[in-house]
Amino acid sequence: MSGNFVQDGRTALMPVKRVVIIANGDLNNHDFYCRLLREDDYLICVNGGTGHALAMGLSPDLIIGDLDSLASKDSEKIVALKPRLIRHPQAKDKSDLELAIDQAVDMKPAEILLIGILGGDRADHAFANLLLLCIPHRSGIPARIVDERHEIMVIGNEAVIEGKPGDYLSLFSLAAETGGVETAGLKFPLKNENLCFSSTRGLSNELILSRATVKIKSGLLLAIKVDRLPG
Repeated sequence: MSGNFVQDGRTALMPVKRVVIIANGDLNNHDFYCRLLREDDYLICVNGGTGHALAMGLSPDLIIGDLDSLASKDSEKIVALKPRLIRHPQAKDKSDLELAIDQAVDMKPAEILLIGILGGDRADHAFANLLLLCIPHRSGIPARIVDERHEIMVIGNEAVIEGKPGDYLSLFSLAAETGGVETAGLKFPLKNENLCFSSTRGLSNELILSRATVKIKSGLLLAIKVDRLPG
């Protein structure tokens, strides 16, 4: 992957347990996101996601993109921090987020966490961002999009979803048909059912326990957990 590199003491060649990708979506509750992070996370910032990281007192390990969303004051801080930097032109065949996910997958981490992914006023970007979860899945790397109310993942075999009773869980087939869907811990259990692409059969189920399990025999699911608001 071509680009301008600035190396510091921690490079992408070092093994990492988890990569955290911070994009330029909504990140309102900084305390919530700081609680998600670990000391040994490798932080990749996508364009304006760098501003989010700096506002939370974080030092990016790698910045990817054309830097078109970066404020001038943040640019000055980045010069001082000297993270690794990969620049890409504005006109390209992949989004900056996809390029960041490609970079994360190349590092072969145990897990990828994506924040700052949701929000904004572009439905096309929002849809594309959800589909990008398929990239780490194809490489056998668990990946999740998380914000203050949502947790989103791709399921190709089985998964455990943690939450609280009353939280919503929606399952959508990303294949023409996802077969043998079995769930436990949900208000409306699925037992060896098939979910078809474009069907709402799996929409708005509810957790009845603090964890639910989802298993499939074939195909691919997009799982979206939504925290139920109090009241």
